[in-house]
Amino acid sequence: MLIGVTLALVFAAIFEFFRLRYKLLSWLVRDYERNRVGAYIYFGVAVLFVTLLFPMNAAISAVLVALLGDGVGGVVKRLPVRRAGEIAFFAMLVVPFVASLPLLSPIPSFAACFAGAIVERIEKIGGYYLQDNLTVPVTAAVVYFSVNYILS
Repeated sequence: MLIGVTLALVFAAIFEFFRLRYKLLSWLVRDYERNRVGAYIYFGVAVLFVTLLFPMNAAISAVLVALLGDGVGGVVKRLPVRRAGEIAFFAMLVVPFVASLPLLSPIPSFAACFAGAIVERIEKIGGYYLQDNLTVPVTAAVVYFSVNYILS
């Protein structure tokens, strides 16, 4: 798993270099990322970090929360409905939790999903904007590992 994550991150970093330097394939990214590092690089760094530093179950939790939770939450948040933010929070909590049930312990998994959903809602601290593709998986891994450790 570690080799695959590392190779994917190296490929993405090379792609990102050419995209930023020569404006190649810039139509692939969101408007606000055109002149900045793409979110997928932050996600790759976070996945590499949690894969290196945490047990596999915490890393799996981190990836589920980031991919499923943040992905579904981001889509729901853009829906033209009242309370889209609250619905997105609920979706970000429930979707990765349900997906994790066959794979992971439920209590640490729920705690990781809850923490990831909270962190995703925090846009900035002080004057610094947070990159949720980095903060969500790292937070989910730390919380899963901590709760699992306390319960065992």
